[in-house]
Amino acid sequence: MPQKKEEAIQSILVNYEKLANMVLNQLDVVDKLIASGELRLNDVQHDELKENEAKINKLEVKLSEDVINAIALYQPVASQVRQLMACYRITISLERIGDLAVSIIKLMRKVENQEVYASLSAFLSKMMNLSVDMSRRSMLSFINQDMELAKWTIKSETIVDEFNHKMLKKVAERSNLLAEDKNILISFINIKEIAAAVERIADHAANIAEASFYSYEGKDIRHKRS
Repeated sequence: MPQKKEEAIQSILVNYEKLANMVLNQLDVVDKLIASGELRLNDVQHDELKENEAKINKLEVKLSEDVINAIALYQPVASQVRQLMACYRITISLERIGDLAVSIIKLMRKVENQEVYASLSAFLSKMMNLSVDMSRRSMLSFINQDMELAKWTIKSETIVDEFNHKMLKKVAERSNLLAEDKNILISFINIKEIAAAVERIADHAANIAEASFYSYEGKDIRHKRS
């Protein structure tokens, strides 16, 4: 039994790392697209993104089931239960980050005014770059048991929020244009939704960091990010 338990936990951690890398690859695609100033992936990249989304969803389901089975079948000790429950929480956030990456690509395709996008793309790029960095560090914090990475991620969430607020302020400054041109209005609405999706990626990265902290420190710090 002890050997089977260790094998089951190790298999979960291996699949966690695989899932984390798949999600990071999706984020890197989006990050590069935003940084490029373009609004659309080529057909090959778009198809790959969709295929990877399906793989992420499938692996998320498997991981969640494996965690539940490991707890039910092998009676892990308290520290292992915390690790498994943290992995379960993280897996949900990873799948949602993957969904957000695809949502951002879809929203970018709906932006009709290149000039409007260009005027705000610097804010989006900074937000996305930091959100990707937060995601990467939070994922590493769990697998490497590195609580400094977890703390950095949680503290960095407010910076992404500030970028979003600055961008929204810039949109408000140009609000006189919105009533004049439907094309511009639609573009602003979609860019605002892109920024909101990027901000949610940062939120999920912070959630992952909190789960890591719970796993290795035994403290639940959710709702205590101040």
